[in-house]
Amino acid sequence: MKFTSLTTIVISATAMAGVAIAQGLLYDTASPGGLPCNPNDSVQCSTDLQGFNDEKDYGFFCGPDWTILSWTPCSCKNCCMVVADGDDFQCGY
Repeated sequence: MKFTSLTTIVISATAMAGVAIAQGLLYDTASPGGLPCNPNDSVQCSTDLQGFNDEKDYGFFCGPDWTILSWTPCSCKNCCMVVADGDDFQCGY
């Protein structure tokens, strides 16, 4: 009886781990918020965060403490550009 219970626990734990791994592959698990950036107090575009936004572009604001304060994901690759004399960004052309 104890053997059956232990087997059930091991199988259940394995199944739950498989679900957790699959969810990590299906959904973006990373976020640029709080990551370091340079220069500070600037608007930038990037695509280099693996696991975020399906590796498409995103625009962000680098704060005074050299970390990303806010960001907006784009729906395209290589399409983000800084506009308005460096005060904003836009996705697309």
